[in-house]
Formats: sequence, C-alpha cells, structure tokens
Amino acid sequence: MSGAEIEKKTAALVRPAVAVMQGYIPGEQPGGRKVVKLNTNENPYAPSASVREAIATAAGSLQLYPDPTAASLRQVAGELWGVDPAGIVAGNGSDELLTLLMRAVVEPGQGVAYPTPTYSLYDTLVEIQGAEAVRVAYPDTWELPRALDTVAAKLFLICNPNAPSATAIAQARIEELLAARPDALIVVDEAYGDFAEASALSLVRRYPNLLVLRTLSKSYSLAGLRVGLAMTTPELARQLHKVRDTYNLSAVAQAGAIAALRDQPSFLANRARIVATRERLTADLRARGFEVPESAANFVLARRPGKSLEGLMLGLRDKGVLVRFFAGLPDAIRITVGTDAEIDALLSALG
Repeated sequence: MSGAEIEKKTAALVRPAVAVMQGYIPGEQPGGRKVVKLNTNENPYAPSASVREAIATAAGSLQLYPDPTAASLRQVAGELWGVDPAGIVAGNGSDELLTLLMRAVVEPGQGVAYPTPTYSLYDTLVEIQGAEAVRVAYPDTWELPRALDTVAAKLFLICNPNAPSATAIAQARIEELLAARPDALIVVDEAYGDFAEASALSLVRRYPNLLVLRTLSKSYSLAGLRVGLAMTTPELARQLHKVRDTYNLSAVAQAGAIAALRDQPSFLANRARIVATRERLTADLRARGFEVPESAANFVLARRPGKSLEGLMLGLRDKGVLVRFFAGLPDAIRITVGTDAEIDALLSALG
C-alpha cells in the first residue's frame, strides 16, 4: 500500500473537519543546537529556588494522584488576584482552558468572534469544534474593533495584551463590549497580562459574562510545567469543571505554581528586568527604522510596512537567533524579550 493510500485511509478514520485542518504550528524548537531563542515568548529567567524546592518535594509522592480540583492553588490565586477561589478553574496551561471553553460553550456552527491578527490557536480550536470563526480585522491603531459589538457569536476571545502585536486594549473598551454583549461569554486572554499596566481581573465580580485567563508560563517562568487559570463566577466555573479531565494538573505542576505565586519578590524582580530590556529593545529597533507598537507584553513586534521580513527571519536563524515570522503578517517579526546578553546578540546579528 502506497503512502498516499495509507494517508487516505487514515483520514477516513477521523472526523472530516479534522482530516482537512492543518493544526496549530508552535514556534520552532532548536532541537538541541545552541541558539538565542527569542521566538516563543518564554521567560529568560529561571524560577526561584523556592519553586524548585517545592517541585522536588512534590516529586517524592508521584505514586499518588494530584488534587483533582487544585484547591490549594486556587486558594492562593484567589487571594493574590482578589477572585473567589470557587470561580477559578486550573488547567494544563491556558491552552487547555481554551479547549474546555470551546467544549462547554460553543455548539457546532455557532460563531466564535475575535479580532485579527491574534493568537492563531483560536483558529484551530474553532475548527476542531466545528464552529464558525468570526474574524474582525484590527485597525492600524490596534484598538478593539467596534464591529465586534454586533457580530453573531456565542463566544468572544480577546487576547489582551494581543499576540503578536503586544498592544493593550483599554479596560473601558472591554467594559463596553461586556455591556454590549450580555448574551455571550467574553473571554479576556491575559497570557501576557502580568507585563501590562491594567487587567480585566478587577471586572470579574461585576460581569457574569466575563472570564479572564492567566498563565504562569510567561511571567512566572513555568512554561515547562504548563499551568493556566481561568477566573470567572463560581456558577460558570462549576459548568467548566463538568468537561474538565479529572486529574488535569499534575501534583508537581500544582506545587510549583503555588510556590511561584507566593514568591512575589522574585516575580516582581524578573518582571522589572524584562520590562527594562523591552524598553531598550524597542528604542533600538525604532532607531534602526522598524515600526514597533508600544508593547505591554514580554515581546515586541518589529515591522517594515510593505516589505516581507521572512528573509530577515531566515538570516537571523542562520546566525543562531530564532525570532517568529507569521505568513499572515509578512512585514513583521515577533521578538521575545530575552536577557540583556540575548538582546545584544540579536542586535549584533541585525547589524
């Protein structure tokens, strides 16, 4: 049997929508070679000693199942962010929580709305669910499009700060959308929220149609543990628990996350270092002729309007520096804020 025949028979085993979809493509991984990795928005600084100690302690009891609801983690997160722990759902990264939301909220054929360009996983999740993607283009100012207020959709996904632009949406504008669409669930995906000045978390108690996503992958240096938190009303959280895998967050991940949230001095110190480096990187790129929107995240978007930057991305890769290029935004590259030494290497390669 030929490879084409095997592929055809395999495709017939799955849902047609899955057979034809491409699937989400994550950022390039170096595969063991030494590079300056500025393409996947990881935190360049390792977690603190207290986090590593908590992980080591938890690893001593791996024969036991973890807490199925991550109660201690939810309690710590609730105290930190002023949210009722009963309204928090823990997940294997915020990506799993997005999957749970699709599963719980959206019927096949219903609309899922979001401004674009944005996090490309949204497209994949909509395809998997058999829903309809309602994409509304961002204006040049990167403000939340007014057209979103009236589109036919059951679920809205607002990445704020947005990826890949790194721009922030004013909280007042998010409140306008919440008020305009009480019939829909508004999800504010704050994967990079710790690097911004404002957060929709303060609105959770006031709007029953709001859910805010946070991840510990970026600001808390825990990308390898995969810990995400969905914060909403206790009533909606109970519905989400129905479609959540029973033991979806490992004991090691829970222990590391609790220790990280409790160690606010380490978090704040690393955040300050990243923000300072971000400002230096932005200024240098602008001096080199790139257009760089004001970043509220741990990365920046460098643009040369009207000119494809795919060749620049490939040239940097040849010099051992990985940055992210998007076919849907060909005049830009996205650059993670690394250490000062990593950014120096990037700038030298650009030169």
